[in-house]
Amino acid sequence: MNYSDELREKRKSSLIVVCTLGLAALFMESVRPVWMTNIFEGTSFMKNEGVAFVMKAMSFLFLGILTAAFAFIVHFFKVIYYSIEISKNS
Repeated sequence: MNYSDELREKRKSSLIVVCTLGLAALFMESVRPVWMTNIFEGTSFMKNEGVAFVMKAMSFLFLGILTAAFAFIVHFFKVIYYSIEISKNS
């Protein structure tokens, strides 16, 4: 596999993340622990079970959306970079 093929594979994986608006990146091993944390852990909200469930769900949604947005932006620029590199090498 030469350099152009490697760039095409990387561009393909970045395009998948961009086309899914960053949601595909949430389930990568390196990213999953970031959005699976509970930002309300140890607060008084977690003492009541009903409120704790809602706050935990809000934490997952907030961190998931934030992480997906960051992944979308990063992979969008990666797609542009890989496309430029592929056109240079072809």
